[in-house]
Amino acid sequence: MSQVLGKSQPQNGDDGDEEEEEEEELVGLADYGDGPDSSDADLDSGAEEGVLDFSDPFSSEVKPRILLMGLRRSGKSSIQKVVFHKMSPNETLFLESTNKICREDVSNSSFVNFQIWDFPGQIDFFDPTFDYEMIFRGTGALIFVIDSQDDYMEALARLHLTVTRAYKVNTDINFEVFIHKVDGLSDDHKIETQRDIHQRANDDLADAGLEKIHLSFYLTSIYDHSIFEAFSKVVQKLIPQLPTLENLLNIFISVISSFPAVKYVLFSVLSLKEDGAGTPYDKESTAIIKLNNTTVLYLKEVTKFLALVCFVREESFERKGLIDYNFHCFRKAIHEVFEVRMKVVKSRKAQNRLQKKKGATPNGTPRVLL
Repeated sequence: MSQVLGKSQPQNGDDGDEEEEEEEELVGLADYGDGPDSSDADLDSGAEEGVLDFSDPFSSEVKPRILLMGLRRSGKSSIQKVVFHKMSPNETLFLESTNKICREDVSNSSFVNFQIWDFPGQIDFFDPTFDYEMIFRGTGALIFVIDSQDDYMEALARLHLTVTRAYKVNTDINFEVFIHKVDGLSDDHKIETQRDIHQRANDDLADAGLEKIHLSFYLTSIYDHSIFEAFSKVVQKLIPQLPTLENLLNIFISVISSFPAVKYVLFSVLSLKEDGAGTPYDKESTAIIKLNNTTVLYLKEVTKFLALVCFVREESFERKGLIDYNFHCFRKAIHEVFEVRMKVVKSRKAQNRLQKKKGATPNGTPRVLL
């Protein structure tokens, strides 16, 4: 299942009956923590300016937190700007070093919702003034960026310290290592660098008796698709509905693959451009395109940000009605998945608003001040 990262714009649905309006609310999840009633609205208000709440239960439940860490000038901010702000890679050369913790909320579709916390390389968050346990407790993934064109021994030492401390606090964190700036290396040097970093990092964990910690390694560059692909794989691990969605898709494929009409199926997650160009899917979104190889591409809307694409033999397209019937069964199951999720969201939001009114974090600890 492929992911295209970016920001989406909400769509104003057409007037319809009560049942259709309720369904639209379920599949769109436009208020997935981003509306005026969300916890982040309080966090970003003037009264809360300069405060980072690392223990927000709504944030960690509905929007998994991704920590972006690494030494100074390793390329963390450039990655964030290119992937989520569509900045040109060449423009990142003029970015200043990050000197404070920055948060980025990403709400791309019904199930691509997360937060990125960019940590400056010069900050020692293991200093007693920082409650690093609170930072790691609500974290879904930790991305550690290593500059492949620099001497990475210091970075490996910081990686080991960070991973071991984080694992003691939260064993469910996904540890991701971006071996970055590989565009300046030859193919042989890329492979050798990845092998060396992989070996040294895992040897350090083995020496500490922590062989059970799993590190995922990616070769990345902001000058090609590799950084988008790496971030996509990281985000997919944080989608709670992903196993269910994949199972539903496999069932759908197994059913219709027996039809001589269907050649194969592609399930794609689509998004709008950050500048708002384009239009989300609606209930009438359908496309039938005849290709040059006697194949028909058939697209059907699943949710505002999901489409199911089938490739059908042109001579057998008269069985379209049977395909549509199975599609509607698949679409109904997808909606039911998000109906359960929506109930959890509303419950968490109600709990979070109550905690905000009390003026303290859920466990009674003060928030981290910048």
